[in-house]
Amino acid sequence: MVFGWLKRKKSKTPPISRSEFLSVRPIRNPTVKWERRERGDILIRIPLAPPKGFTKVMMKVFSIKTRERKIIIPDKVGALVWELCDGKRTVKEISEVLQKRYKMMPVEAELSLNNYFNMLAKRGLLGFILPKEASERLREALEKGKAKV
Repeated sequence: MVFGWLKRKKSKTPPISRSEFLSVRPIRNPTVKWERRERGDILIRIPLAPPKGFTKVMMKVFSIKTRERKIIIPDKVGALVWELCDGKRTVKEISEVLQKRYKMMPVEAELSLNNYFNMLAKRGLLGFILPKEASERLREALEKGKAKV
């Protein structure tokens, strides 16, 4: 194949269906602190790890000062989605809020949420409560060694 280098590797993680994705409940990482400011925007404060090779004790002993947190200020849509990720609402419910408030099409809202959730999950800011069926299927795939987390 001429364009073989363009071919993507198949993911070992089994994909979830659209209906399963819509029933996922995103939840914020409880170690991440955030606050709504008077202007209406939010600040997300992410705890940073000490520099490589240093422990917290070493940092205190040598009085090494570093930034304790990284601060992220999401845009209006990102702030709204962040607030809605409470572990109670499903992706479908969050999508419906976006559709009503920002006049988005369902597919557009779902795709945007998928991309935003992937970015937040990679940074360790967000986790997901899976529906029972998807959770069982993923557990089976992990036991068989076909998937990785």
